Amino acid sequence: MKKILIISFLGFIFKVNGQQNLKIDSVFNTFLENNILSNAHIGVQLVDESSKTNLINYNSEKLFVPASIQKLFTTATALEVLPSNFSFVTRAFISGELDSISGIVNGNLLVTGGGDPSLESSYFTNKSFIKELKEILSSRAIKGFSGSLILIDDDKDIYQVNSNWLWGDIGNYYGAGVSNFSFRDNMIEVYFNSSTKIGELSEIAKIYPENIHLEIENKVVSGESSKDLAYGFGGPYNTKRTIEGEIPAGKNNFKVKVSMHNPAAFFKDELNKLIHFKNNEVDNSIIDTLLNYNSPTIMDLLTHMNYKSNNNYTEHILLKSIKNLNGVENIELAALKMNEFWTEKLAFNKTFNTVDACGLSRKNLVSPDIMNKLLVYVLNQKKYNFIKTLPVAGVSGTLKYLGRGSVIESNFIGKSGSMDGVKCYSGYFLKRNKRYPFTIMVNNFTCSSAMLKTEIVDLMIGIYNNL
Repeated sequence: MKKILIISFLGFIFKVNGQQNLKIDSVFNTFLENNILSNAHIGVQLVDESSKTNLINYNSEKLFVPASIQKLFTTATALEVLPSNFSFVTRAFISGELDSISGIVNGNLLVTGGGDPSLESSYFTNKSFIKELKEILSSRAIKGFSGSLILIDDDKDIYQVNSNWLWGDIGNYYGAGVSNFSFRDNMIEVYFNSSTKIGELSEIAKIYPENIHLEIENKVVSGESSKDLAYGFGGPYNTKRTIEGEIPAGKNNFKVKVSMHNPAAFFKDELNKLIHFKNNEVDNSIIDTLLNYNSPTIMDLLTHMNYKSNNNYTEHILLKSIKNLNGVENIELAALKMNEFWTEKLAFNKTFNTVDACGLSRKNLVSPDIMNKLLVYVLNQKKYNFIKTLPVAGVSGTLKYLGRGSVIESNFIGKSGSMDGVKCYSGYFLKRNKRYPFTIMVNNFTCSSAMLKTEIVDLMIGIYNNL
């Protein structure tokens, strides 16, 4: 009798699961049949991790440009490689003795950079290296230095930009490079006053932060659009930034963000404003630690990185992670080493390509299956909380408006990735105390991004209702 009951129960489960799969298939087929997707390259995989089955498996092993869902790899790499209490450290030292009467140090101020992407960042305003340095200089009654401000490794190539990025990206804030002395998000804010006459050249009202070595060539005109359609052009150490395009007409102090040409130079300028240096040649071997400044914790940095999809933070974090792993200090090699790390750890038998940390390059190629294998792996790690770093649909970060007011609000946690012709989501559906890894990748679509997002949200709602 017991055997009959067990068989009956199993039969019931298989029947329910079969009906569930049919309903999910129906929802997915409706999505695929949409005319606006006729030219698109689509890959989707939905995993029932508890039963080790794929509820949707469409082009899941094909390679796609991932855009910012690539940040999930960087997040997982940092959590795997860096200590849980890790923070970046920037250090300041005195080389010389303080004259207690004059308040002048007979020596230099030395600062060593740690590659902290949050140094004087607008995203962590409660922390400031400059404020802490100012306070400790005051507490020690230090009024100046007879020598100079020296940034350690200042003569080396400490500012890197990925060669796999487009020229049209690296001049803009989202294409800023990696520096040992990252400063104010490696970003310059240029404020424009635009004419009410369409097509007329705008005027630059102010630049923040200013730098005497930087030249801004203004080719920005007033446009009909209400959007920021202005773009910066210029590479690392190139002291000229050309800004072209359009901004809305009739605006005052309209902000356009471009990348810094040399963050260390801006950092040095700011410190020179803080205290007086006589810039005499002083060689003093007496070293006294002035400040060990710690960034926010790695979890805080990763959470910000994913919530804001911050490319600059991502590149710095991967470089530090891979440096800790095997000593590599080049951002392009770091991406390659990340690929090798996960290929070995997850025993991938399929090729995929990672050429940066953040997903800005179109040379990155990843499949939905590979994304979900990563999601399944990190889900089962007890030593860190990967999900805690991710935005929540309808609630936070880049997913704040995804499915707001629908059943997926608060019930999908993950990362979005978007660029021209690319829209991807990767994360977890949450239902009945279970997590279902889900990745959808759409490339080469010709409809508007907003239209595609609406269709993807409808698909996600249909999936969730039938889980």
